[in-house]
Amino acid sequence: MKEYVADTGGRYTYVDDILNLQELALSMTAIFNACEDFIISGCEITGNAISSGYVWINGKVRHFEGCPSAAFPYYIYEKNGTDTVVYAGDVNKKGRENYLCAGSSVLPSVKDTLTGKVPCLIEITKTYAPRFLDKFFGHYAVLLDTPFSKQTIKKELVVTGKLTTEQGLESKTAVSVVSPSGYSLKGLVKQNGTASFGSYLNGLLISEICISTDGSVSFLKGKNELARIDENGMTYTHASCTSSRTGSLLIEKNSIINVADTTDEGSVDINTVRLNEETSTFRDFRVFDGKQAAIPLLHVKGKTKEVCVSGTFTVAGKSITIASAESKTLSYTDDEGVETASIGFISSQSTDFSLINAIGNIELSPKESVNIAGDLKVNGTSLKDIYVSQKSFTDALAGKVNTVKGKQLSTEDFTTNYRKKLDAISTGEIQTGGEGFVTATQVKEALAKKLTASSNLSDVPDKKIARTSLDIYSREETGSLFLKVSGNLQELVSLTADEVNDLTAEEAAALKARKQAAVRDNLDAEKKGTGALKLAKASNLSDLSDKASARKNISVYSTAEVDKLLAGKLDTDYAYTGVVFTETMKQKLEGIKTGSFAYIDNDDVSHAEVEGYVLLSHVRKELAKKADRLLAGYTEEEKKSVAANINVYSKTETDTKYAGIARLFQDYIDYLVAQGKKAADAQKMLRDKLDVLSKADVSGTYLRKDGKLSDLSLPDTAARKQACNALGAAYAPEYQTKIADTGWMQMANSGNGTDTSRLFVRQIGNIVSIQGVINTARRDGSNMGGTVAVLPNGISAPRYGVRTTLCDWNDDAKYNRGTTFILSGGSRNIRIFESGWYNVNTDMNFTYMV
Repeated sequence: MKEYVADTGGRYTYVDDILNLQELALSMTAIFNACEDFIISGCEITGNAISSGYVWINGKVRHFEGCPSAAFPYYIYEKNGTDTVVYAGDVNKKGRENYLCAGSSVLPSVKDTLTGKVPCLIEITKTYAPRFLDKFFGHYAVLLDTPFSKQTIKKELVVTGKLTTEQGLESKTAVSVVSPSGYSLKGLVKQNGTASFGSYLNGLLISEICISTDGSVSFLKGKNELARIDENGMTYTHASCTSSRTGSLLIEKNSIINVADTTDEGSVDINTVRLNEETSTFRDFRVFDGKQAAIPLLHVKGKTKEVCVSGTFTVAGKSITIASAESKTLSYTDDEGVETASIGFISSQSTDFSLINAIGNIELSPKESVNIAGDLKVNGTSLKDIYVSQKSFTDALAGKVNTVKGKQLSTEDFTTNYRKKLDAISTGEIQTGGEGFVTATQVKEALAKKLTASSNLSDVPDKKIARTSLDIYSREETGSLFLKVSGNLQELVSLTADEVNDLTAEEAAALKARKQAAVRDNLDAEKKGTGALKLAKASNLSDLSDKASARKNISVYSTAEVDKLLAGKLDTDYAYTGVVFTETMKQKLEGIKTGSFAYIDNDDVSHAEVEGYVLLSHVRKELAKKADRLLAGYTEEEKKSVAANINVYSKTETDTKYAGIARLFQDYIDYLVAQGKKAADAQKMLRDKLDVLSKADVSGTYLRKDGKLSDLSLPDTAARKQACNALGAAYAPEYQTKIADTGWMQMANSGNGTDTSRLFVRQIGNIVSIQGVINTARRDGSNMGGTVAVLPNGISAPRYGVRTTLCDWNDDAKYNRGTTFILSGGSRNIRIFESGWYNVNTDMNFTYMV
């Protein structure tokens, strides 16, 4: 910046001095260049009067004289002109450009004489006028007091101190708390109205709590729901706690205790009633062995009032007491429920105690004897009436004939043939075979070692050894070794309890990410969401979401900008074909400065090196100081001597001795071939050294990444569908391509005077719908053609114009009023045309096809 200086002695004043002063003054206004038109000072409203002041309109500071009686809205607009002055030779030429302003209650429509355009203006209403505070400071800073209902900060805001709000904190996306380690807590409202409070690590969701619109609360780990609270209570899959108190019951360690009843009659009741005190159905109580047995060890049947024990029933201490007003029995049944034996009081009409075996005998095996107090009967007849006493038998035996060897009895009842049959009866063994007889005990013991057909192998004593003998997997082994079709490869990335044991949440998340990355590498798939971030080659950049930002990033102009820059320029037919002396050339010439080598002059004064271009004579003089042999070069023999003196290889020796990087191991192959090996054998030896496969080995065994599974052998449609199912992908011919959906987006404002906070737009495929509420007073421009909203980037403009009109009819026609919103074809601005419909919250609805 040049400043005016005038020393004593009488200084001439030049035009350059005036231009410098003008440049100094204009530079002060450069801070307003990025601001819209506003009032710098003054222009205060008192009643209908507007005081004088200074305004910023169309890049110039102007003075406004004020208006004693204004009708609102009032417009202060630019009014430019020129003044002529006398030049040398009494010639009148333009000497000044006057940037002034004027005021009116009517919008100016006549083009300005200096700019050739409709004048820029400032609109002043009774309640608002754009001022220095909100247009300048509000453009760069957050104001403590603003004339607007709210302020918009277009970029991110960082508050290093504590943030306190008196009327709540509202966000249209999410509220997050982020730690330096990458963890964050984010609260947001999803599109379906569900409120989510989630924990994230480096932007990836770890767990969240969701509050639905129906009042239910869900606790989720990733996509898996861990617990849910709704009108039915709390639902969850697993619970882990040291103790739990529910009503009168305390569950602690492996005990269930009634802690509410302090009397000796305190009890734990199971299946007293059904849910909600409902008693129309019976309930069972079952206890298993913990190894997925098909039959419970203890089964209490509510409907039949039975208690079934599958296993050994042991009573320690006191005996079993059956207390009942009616006669009761202990019964034995087979697997189908058929009674095989019973003991107890069989009939309620009799006091007899019965012991019945319907499928076999009854065996008593005491250690010494069986003592029966009372009479012993068989089929109701006393044994005394059936068998003789010892005395009677002895007395009768005394009158019988004794047996004599070789003689028969006096009768022929027991003959020799009978004796021979008895002698022929011999014993046999079930294991070794034979023609003899076996006892029932032996048969029972042998059958106990056999499998029962009706048990369906449930009586196998050791199922693990049985599976080994059959060479089959158990259900648990199969689940751990093989993938489930319904799992959609989830088993490959899921973490087991053993894997996450002793791991932090970060380590568990990193382990799962490594598993997912390994699966994606095997499938040659990309991470979810990355495809949407890439541009398609076939689109030729037409799928850029914001073309204006893209052009800015790569520093190129749009066609409209190029046309604007070329407007008024000469066509190529009239272009100057000679060399154009450009500003760049001028800067290069100015940058050419004379330099010099370091030297000592004739007075023995040492001079430092000066950066710049040097003369040929200086270079020649400097080169004369160098060794001629180094400049002229050495002969081959001299080079060999130099290499030997400094212990280095020459280039020829190095090329012969070492393999060249540029030849990619070809030197090694050539070396082996020179020794007499074939090229193929040399290549195989090199592959063996590097432990790698050949192209044939790889192409015949593995799939190519660039093949995108195209080299996978899929001979028919069924095979291709099966591959899609394994990948969790849809078979393309059976599904329609997903229609693009932008989701509901807020309409953009066209200026600070507009408000589209309640107006939204959504595009699904080629259908665009605009819905919401707009206030007719919030517009950029007049009531006849002003802009109220702008389509955001990513939403297609209509090919043809659309409109919607609203009216309010009255009996007196002169009070009729209405408004029309128009979205012209190819335009992105929604314009308003209203009469008598000012400052009305109006429901708007557009739907069109593109």
